[in-house]
Amino acid sequence: MSETKKYANLLTELSHEGMPGDSLENAESIDQKSTSRRAFFRDVTAGAAGIAVAGALAQLGAPAAALAQQEKKPLEGMRTPNTPPWPKGTTGAKYDHLFCTRFKEKSITEAVAGPQAYFRGANELPGAGINLGWQMFVKPIRLELQSHHHDVDEYLFFLGATLPDLTANFEAEIEIFLGDEYERHVITKPTVLFIPRGMEHNPLDIKRLDKPMLFSALLLAPYFNGQYQTGYMSFAGPGTID
Repeated sequence: MSETKKYANLLTELSHEGMPGDSLENAESIDQKSTSRRAFFRDVTAGAAGIAVAGALAQLGAPAAALAQQEKKPLEGMRTPNTPPWPKGTTGAKYDHLFCTRFKEKSITEAVAGPQAYFRGANELPGAGINLGWQMFVKPIRLELQSHHHDVDEYLFFLGATLPDLTANFEAEIEIFLGDEYERHVITKPTVLFIPRGMEHNPLDIKRLDKPMLFSALLLAPYFNGQYQTGYMSFAGPGTID
C-alpha cells in the first residue's frame, strides 16, 4: 500500500471516531486511540508529505481535508531569507601567497597555437596538489610516444575551441591506447577521459584536426611526473613568460 493511501485511510478513520452510535463501553478506548491518532495526524500534516496528502484528500472530499489545510497555512507565509549585506572586508596581505598569476608559457610544439597556459602546482604555489594545463591544438601531431603511468589519478579533456560552446565544433580524430594490453580507442567527439592511478596509457596521436581543439590535462599531484618506458621522468615546464 502506498504512503499516500495509508495516510488517507488513517485520516478517514480518524474523521469517523466518536461518531454518534458508539457504545459507552467503547468510549474510553476510542478516546485513547483518538488522542494518539490525532498526534500522529499533526506530525504527518506538518511535513511536505502531509501537505501533499491533504491536497489529494481535499480533491477526494475526505472529511479530514479541512484540518490538513489549516496545518498548511503557516507555510504559506514563509519567506526566503534576506541576502546578507555585502562585507566591507579588511585590508592586508595575509592570503597573497594563495594567488598565482603567472602561468603563460611558450608552446612546446608548432601544433599548439602559442602561448599555452599551465598551472605547475607546487612549483608555483607551495602546497598545491594539482597540475593543470590548457593547450590549443591547431595541427595533427603524435603528442605522446611512450606508454606511462602515474601514482595519482589523471583527467584528460578534449573540447572544441569555438566560443561560447566548447562542446560544439569538435572535428578531430584522436587515437589513444589504454592498459597493459594497449587497448585502442578513438576519440571523435568532446570527451573527458579518466585515467586511474597506475593505469598505463598512451601513445596518443592526434591524427586528424579540421578545427582547433582545446586540450587540458589535470594531474592530481604537486609536480608532473610519471613512470615511462624509458624510466621515471618529471617535468616542471618551460617556464612562465610573463
